[in-house]
Amino acid sequence: MLRKFSNTRSVFFGRAGLIFFMAFLCSSYSGKQTVLIHSHNDYQKNIPFYRAYSQQVHTIEADIYAAPASDGLLVAHDPHELDSALSLDEMYLEPLIFLFGQNEGRPWRGSEQVLTLMIDLKTPLHPTIDRLIAKLKRHPEVFDPSVNPYAVRIVISGSRPDPEAFGEYPRFISFDGFIDVDYTPQQLERVAFISEPFFRYSKWKGGADTLSAEDRQVIESLVAKSHKTGKPIRFWGSPDTVNAWETFRELGIDIINTDRPEACTLYFQEH
Repeated sequence: MLRKFSNTRSVFFGRAGLIFFMAFLCSSYSGKQTVLIHSHNDYQKNIPFYRAYSQQVHTIEADIYAAPASDGLLVAHDPHELDSALSLDEMYLEPLIFLFGQNEGRPWRGSEQVLTLMIDLKTPLHPTIDRLIAKLKRHPEVFDPSVNPYAVRIVISGSRPDPEAFGEYPRFISFDGFIDVDYTPQQLERVAFISEPFFRYSKWKGGADTLSAEDRQVIESLVAKSHKTGKPIRFWGSPDTVNAWETFRELGIDIINTDRPEACTLYFQEH
């Protein structure tokens, strides 16, 4: 039996409480970030969405499953979590719609920064992406950059169509790319960034030791290859320490993957 909540307010104590809560969370944020930060598996945080949002991160990640016999999309990491999972609407779409209304059509009032929501499809492409597109189409002022230049950028990961089929999907969604795929120029237009598993290329844990010269050369070559296509790169499954963050910045990795959005943001503010 799936646990249901009547609406987002039942989870976050009402809109008035939300405004107060967001003011509190954002009170320590100052200035623009010089590094792009990705809130990895954001939905697993004790306060999903709002912790990362309050830090003005570049990307927030949610994994979704198509609920059986409905148009619902549930947010969870593994199937065994679905019985207690909340919906994508409750956790991400409804808060974003509300905040865009409060912030004059922007994710953060008065900010030029654009927010990216990366959605990892854990169930087969169809019907998962069809349900998602139907939900996004209801609010083009929030999710369609052709309607609002400050709209949330939606990036699809997980179950993705073949690159040859990218053009069959609305242009308000783009796709997470692979480093070893030879995309055509038209396909590259639909790729938001490149994501690769760090552990495929290095066993470094981000401790006090340094990344080996051999591993550094490998990572630098991947960064250069991604940049040659004009796309930023992110490594997931990567060390999540201060030493790792600084090393990744030095290597030219564009998007820092972290499970610690506050600490990561604070580090780059101070350095």
